[in-house]
Amino acid sequence: MEYVIIIGIFLLLLLLGLPVAFALAMVGAGVLYYFMDPQMANLQVPQVLYNSLNNNLLIAIPAFMLTGQIILKSGIGTKAFTAADKWLGHYPGGLAIATIVTCAFFASLSGSSVATVVTLGYIASAEMIKNGYPKRLAYGVIAAAGTLGILIPPSGPMILYGAMTQESVSELFMAGIIPGILLVVLFILYIIMISKKLPRKEKVPLTERMQSLKNIIWVFSLPIIIIGGIYSGIFTVTEAASVACIVSLFLGVVVYRSVNFKGLFEIMKSTASNTGMLTLILASALLFGFAITLIELPQTIQQAFESIEMNKWVLVSLVFLLFAILGMFMEVVSVLLIVVPILYPIMGSYGFDLIWFGIFTIIAMEMAAITPPVGLNLFIMMQVSERQKNTMNILQMSRAALPFLLLMVVLIVIITVVPQVVTWLPNVLDS
Repeated sequence: MEYVIIIGIFLLLLLLGLPVAFALAMVGAGVLYYFMDPQMANLQVPQVLYNSLNNNLLIAIPAFMLTGQIILKSGIGTKAFTAADKWLGHYPGGLAIATIVTCAFFASLSGSSVATVVTLGYIASAEMIKNGYPKRLAYGVIAAAGTLGILIPPSGPMILYGAMTQESVSELFMAGIIPGILLVVLFILYIIMISKKLPRKEKVPLTERMQSLKNIIWVFSLPIIIIGGIYSGIFTVTEAASVACIVSLFLGVVVYRSVNFKGLFEIMKSTASNTGMLTLILASALLFGFAITLIELPQTIQQAFESIEMNKWVLVSLVFLLFAILGMFMEVVSVLLIVVPILYPIMGSYGFDLIWFGIFTIIAMEMAAITPPVGLNLFIMMQVSERQKNTMNILQMSRAALPFLLLMVVLIVIITVVPQVVTWLPNVLDS
């Protein structure tokens, strides 16, 4: 009964509109004060909050955020899309394919779904609509392909998952590569299937295409440095994030000369604001996780499942359903930080690989970004459609993203039936 009351109070606070961070902190602290001696709770609450942030791994989050902001403001995303357009635009569905490829490439630089959609949303959709693509497809493909930002490494949510569970972030990064590529392939195959209805652009001369590659050749250094540096053992994930900041700053200020002092100040300001918000949510979530572990809520749920002899695949289906429902009403980080502390030990007790569960969770969180009524990517593309005088409401934008949402479900099924899609690459690199 106590567990029901705790969960009920938490849900009530969310329904009343209290920010997620404060709801988590209030319930977590309340549980500690109720079940512990008040003097002990006075010591535990600040200690847990401090310890939750006293983790060198978390330095990587603001560093990758800063990298994403520099890339966002430097115009690198626009240059990458222009290059992809010149090479692929003359094929049937080529502009949509170019958008998907560019989103995947930008995801490997920024680690952010929002940054990917913001960077490419206006220019890519305008180019597709100008060339005769249905606006539903133009907006839907960007909203969906933008989600690759949290699956293809580096990924902020993967770092959070690693910080909460003590799983290796480098292994999570590697585990996300093949599913990320597979999702790109699924998206492209869908575009090819409907490509007979889509117009083509005229083929660009080879010299112009080569010049477009020359314009972004320096950008290829970033994913090579990040991923190559981590897996060659040159530096850790945290060090990789710092190096990525320096390289992206060099590209923006020296190579492309698109970031000036004023722009850099705005970049730092935006990064600090986003980091502060995320840090508050993270500290509150880990306090909440500590509290529910203290009262053995995860163990109680696990015992309940075992008492009814729940099949592990039924459990996976229920977990996926839970993510899908929560994703309709909460943003990615909040769902991740609330649910993972409860489900992580349960999934481990059922014998699931916990690196695999991390990628399963990230893909489910990708779906949350394009699921109404709170799908953040959908809202960003709605704002883009308003600027372009092609206003689409949330229902229309949701329909535009629906085919891609179903392809994400297909990917979930694939990695569940064949978990080696996720675990093979980390295992090879560890051997």
